[in-house]
Amino acid sequence: MGLDNWTIYNLTIYSLQFDNSFNAMRRFLLCTLCLFGVLCVSTYAQDTENYGAVWTEVGATKVLPYNLSLEGGVGFRTLDWFHDANRFDASIGLGYKLGKYLKFGLSYTFIERRYLEKTEYKYAGDYDFSSYQGAVFVAPDGLSYDYEGYNIDGAHWAQRHRVSFDITADKRFWKTLRISLRERYQFTHQSSRAVDRTKLREPSFDGNVVSYAEEEQTVKEKEAWNRHLLRSRLKFAIDKKGWNWEPFVSAELHNDLGNSWHLDKIRCAAGTEYAISKQHKVSAAYVFTHENDDDGNENIHAISVGYKFKF
Repeated sequence: MGLDNWTIYNLTIYSLQFDNSFNAMRRFLLCTLCLFGVLCVSTYAQDTENYGAVWTEVGATKVLPYNLSLEGGVGFRTLDWFHDANRFDASIGLGYKLGKYLKFGLSYTFIERRYLEKTEYKYAGDYDFSSYQGAVFVAPDGLSYDYEGYNIDGAHWAQRHRVSFDITADKRFWKTLRISLRERYQFTHQSSRAVDRTKLREPSFDGNVVSYAEEEQTVKEKEAWNRHLLRSRLKFAIDKKGWNWEPFVSAELHNDLGNSWHLDKIRCAAGTEYAISKQHKVSAAYVFTHENDDDGNENIHAISVGYKFKF
């Protein structure tokens, strides 16, 4: 039985649409593999600590006239999986959509950040280390410096105030693949805080055993600081009409504008969003972050879950 011209035309159009979707999916999977290849190299090539974490977030968006939107949310994060509370935050912001492809955002975030207990080993000549270097440390200049003892700063909470301004451009290609680029300027002020400190000095050595003749309990005043960052994020998502699922991968760079554009963080994510309805959406993702800033040099492997409500 032969096919008429109209049937052949419809089959041809369907074949082209399927081919475009397949090519888009293939590009998406290729980007995912490349992203996680870089992720694995960065994880094991760096001599850093690795931590597990859980990030949770609940957000809401109110659609306003004139292409405006009001956004708010709260978040809670743990470190070492569920062992240590690490961060609580609450945010509010205003968004403005300019045309089909461009969006502007301005937001304020209040953050309570928890610092874990920290030990610093002290050597003459103002050398500080996170690990013991022995009774004598030989510096790069060839000189030897005696071990003096160590400080223990207790775990504590610190308050941060953050203001962000961002511009996001996004466009859907081949009716399936959505690509977005977000540039965000972020200003953070961390307040000063008082930290309990234990100081141990005048070490004596008995083989591999070290004892200390002096122990002092003090309070260390940590100064406030400001930080200016530029956060650049590139995101690929499968956004096909009629699908409730929206899998995505993204990569983000954090550059410190106040420190000669030093690369503070690299953050990669892979996950999916699921639209329960037009108003309700949930998400789950794996987020890898390599940090190399004032807070430390470490890799964080986070499971992120979220819920968004739009009305």
